[in-house]
Amino acid sequence: MKKLISGLIGLAILSLPVVTLANIPTDLDDAIGRIVNPLFLILVAISAVFIIYAAYTFVTSGGDPGKTETARTTLIYAIIGIIVAFLALALYNILKAL
Repeated sequence: MKKLISGLIGLAILSLPVVTLANIPTDLDDAIGRIVNPLFLILVAISAVFIIYAAYTFVTSGGDPGKTETARTTLIYAIIGIIVAFLALALYNILKAL
């Protein structure tokens, strides 16, 4: 599972230059925006996958305290990931407005 997630993250990071530089940006704000927006979507998607994984782990734990704790920890980290993604997007938009 970790190799799959690492591979997807690596693929997403390697595809960012293709997505962002399809049309060469004219200013720095446009260039940063082309990186921040797809990265935000990728972070939210990865966090959503981890939330689904945590729910699956919790449902299939069968009352095992170790698996339940693992699911709880995964869910907390996924929620923290979504919060960090939204804060990063908000910070970008605040700095863009200045």
